[in-house]
Amino acid sequence: MAYADYEFYGKNYFGNVVPEADFPRLSERASDWLDTVTFDRLVDGLPSDERTQKRIQKAVCALSETLYQIEQAEKQAMQIVASGVSTGESGADNRTGVITSRSAGTESISYATPQQLGSAAKEWSALYAAAGDVSKTNDLLLKTALPLLMGVRTDDGIPILYAGI
Repeated sequence: MAYADYEFYGKNYFGNVVPEADFPRLSERASDWLDTVTFDRLVDGLPSDERTQKRIQKAVCALSETLYQIEQAEKQAMQIVASGVSTGESGADNRTGVITSRSAGTESISYATPQQLGSAAKEWSALYAAAGDVSKTNDLLLKTALPLLMGVRTDDGIPILYAGI
């Protein structure tokens, strides 16, 4: 069972990245990932402290957003591979690049400028790096969740990220 629902995501986390239809699936995946890194310390229920519960739920929301953005990066990369990178030929001019628009009338093809490519790449670089790479995805998820989970303890006083017994 997911540790956060869409109501918490919208009202307490103030999230607006993940669509409501996708949130249950992604929050479940985020909760499963959280169970893995916390050594199943949360499977019997969240700690009774309300502040601790909110931190765990916020971590699930942050992870859900990251998972959603990675999915979007993967979809975008697949679209680019499928149709965006091609060679345009017009007379002696052969160009290759990301096509931003096409016209059929007198055959006009526009390519992304280096500035456009650089801007988009900078914004999505961490997500693109994680897309399709399990190790990088886990690193990104850990960097996302760690600030929210540091110092969080179970009702028995054990830090949820503690690897010992």
